[in-house]
Order: sequence, then C-alpha cells, then structure tokens
Amino acid sequence: MRSKRYTSNTAFLDLLFNVLLGFVVLFVIALLMINPITKKNDVPTKAEFLIIVEWPWDKNADVDTWVRGPDDENPVGFRRRENHLLHLDRDDLGNPNDSTVLNGKLVINKSNREVVTVRGIAPGDYFINLHLYNNYSSSDPVTVTVTVADVNPYVEHYVLTVVMHTKGQIEMMPAFTVNEKGEITNIFNSDVLTVPVGLNARGD
Repeated sequence: MRSKRYTSNTAFLDLLFNVLLGFVVLFVIALLMINPITKKNDVPTKAEFLIIVEWPWDKNADVDTWVRGPDDENPVGFRRRENHLLHLDRDDLGNPNDSTVLNGKLVINKSNREVVTVRGIAPGDYFINLHLYNNYSSSDPVTVTVTVADVNPYVEHYVLTVVMHTKGQIEMMPAFTVNEKGEITNIFNSDVLTVPVGLNARGD
C-alpha cells in the first residue's frame, strides 16, 4: 500500500486553477457586453479655449456670437454651429427659450449665455463679433460680457463688457492669437467682420 506522504494533489490544483480561469474569462466577456468599449470617434475632443458671452437674464434680448478661426472664411454662429475646431454650444434667444413648464409649474432658467468652444490647437488669429439680433425692449440697453479663457488650467485672458442699444448693432471684440503650443500670445483690437453681411432675419 502506497504511503500517504507520497500522494500528490497536483491534478486537483490544476483542475481548480482551470475552473477559476474559466470564471474569470466569462466575467470579462460579460463585462464587455454590458459596457462595450467606446469607439475612438465617440470620445469628445477636449476643449482648449472658451469664448463666453453673457447678458442679464431679465433683459429680453437676443445676442448672437460669431467667431472666425485661422484661415476660415466660414465663421461659427447660429447658422453654422460647428466648423472644424469651433463649436457653438447653444443659440440663446433670450427670454423665449428661458422658461418651461414642469409638473404644472413654470420654471425659469435665469441665464442668457452662449459659449463657443475651441476643441483643439490651431495656430493663428481668432476673431469675435457680437450681433444684437433683437432687443425686444428697445428702450433698454443690453450689457453684454465677453470672456476669453483657457480651459486646462482655467485662466481668463480677458473679460470685457460692451453696451448694445440698437437691433442689428455689431460689436467687434478684441481678437487673440494662438501659437503652436496652444498659448494665447497676443490680444489686439480688430475690425474684422465675422457676422454674415446683410444678416437681418433668421433664415435669410
């Protein structure tokens, strides 16, 4: 009769290891099916710069933002909200789209704000125009604040305020220059028109 001290449990350990390995493989497969790998094209490109335009929420006015990037003849605005690296996140109409009814109650979004995002580094000059598309209370001027900021880390390069009075008024804000490292190296006054010529009504 063979002595117990010569008995080997190698086969049992191999079987146990293979069973555990099988469970791990099945778990990984199940996890991938629940959370499929995101395609590269589905991952949003990070923002490099923000151009933020704001005016008082209680002013019933529609201010449009128009931005043109380097070597780009087609500026971003409500007519064309995406253009290569430039993206307009929302066309804020003022009071008309600041309220909604939820559960029978009127909810007011106390914010008038448009943001143009620069989602990449493209060296060159960036030009900003404001267009007072409509001032429903024409007797009241509209104070508009423009902020140009880096995102990572967040640094405000300039914050300027302009007062707009008349429907159709255009204000040309200071432009800025971005170098190949993605740094804003220059801020300068500009007379470049980015608002489409003849714009006087939506859908023209």
